[in-house]
Amino acid sequence: MSKKYSAIVHSLTPFDDKFRVDENALRKHLRRLKDAGVSVYVGAAGAAEGNTLSRDERDRILAIAVEELKGKVPVRAAGVEPRDAREMVEFLRSAEALNVDAAQIYSMDMGHGLVPNRKEIENYFRTTIEATALPVIISNQKKVGYPVPLDLVEQLATRYPNLVGYAYDSNDTNYMIELMQRLGERLEIHCSGTENTLFTLGMGGNGYQGMEGNITPKLAAAVVSAFVAKDMDLMHESFRKLMHLRSILSGNVRSNMRGIKPVLNAYGLNGGRVRPPRISISGAELDDALNAIEALKIPEMAGWQRRN
Repeated sequence: MSKKYSAIVHSLTPFDDKFRVDENALRKHLRRLKDAGVSVYVGAAGAAEGNTLSRDERDRILAIAVEELKGKVPVRAAGVEPRDAREMVEFLRSAEALNVDAAQIYSMDMGHGLVPNRKEIENYFRTTIEATALPVIISNQKKVGYPVPLDLVEQLATRYPNLVGYAYDSNDTNYMIELMQRLGERLEIHCSGTENTLFTLGMGGNGYQGMEGNITPKLAAAVVSAFVAKDMDLMHESFRKLMHLRSILSGNVRSNMRGIKPVLNAYGLNGGRVRPPRISISGAELDDALNAIEALKIPEMAGWQRRN
């Protein structure tokens, strides 16, 4: 079976001036992603501001994404880090009822700095995977403070045919190499975040997932498509620009939609507002970001004009 490669964008959620989900803006944004050919996650904690969403809002966003993307590009439910298996099971059952293509199972965040032991991690994943017939992807986020043991992931992959992927957020080279050796031929492997994209592809993985494609989805797709086409010059140039874009939008002032949304809005695109407690960049901070982004000369931004 041939390997499936993909660039996955974690879609933002546009909010209007009263901080309600702006459904029209969301549809327009998802169509931009679809036209670029990227796979799409919706509802995530970071990009989609998922921790600010009610269940009804989350489910409505998933329903809209299915309407706009199903059968055109892969559409997956992302969700947020749950406190326990019960929360994740509720999310998975909603995602399954809404007919997404797949769903991500985030690592459990027990709260107050508490880290689960191996038996608790295993029980969590068994309970959640068994709760759905959806294809599922385990997401190992370093933000929760612990790695998922790879021998456990291997056991889960053997037992559950609907476990189809693994997304890792780690800069531990030994962990990443062992991940590819153990599971690279059995699961779709994506890195979370753009910085390990070339390592992941070069070691036999399937691609990456990130937020920068909310601004430039064609650039996000080009890194992977150029790798598949063996166009190394285009791959390296696209990756260089993508990493510079990431750097411009990093830090606790500009990251996590604080910068991406106002950048989109500056060009008349469908970023929308951020929800409190986040605060968007503006004024000189936004101008500095826009100037730096424009200096990259990203091809799909040719002809973009700032809105007055």
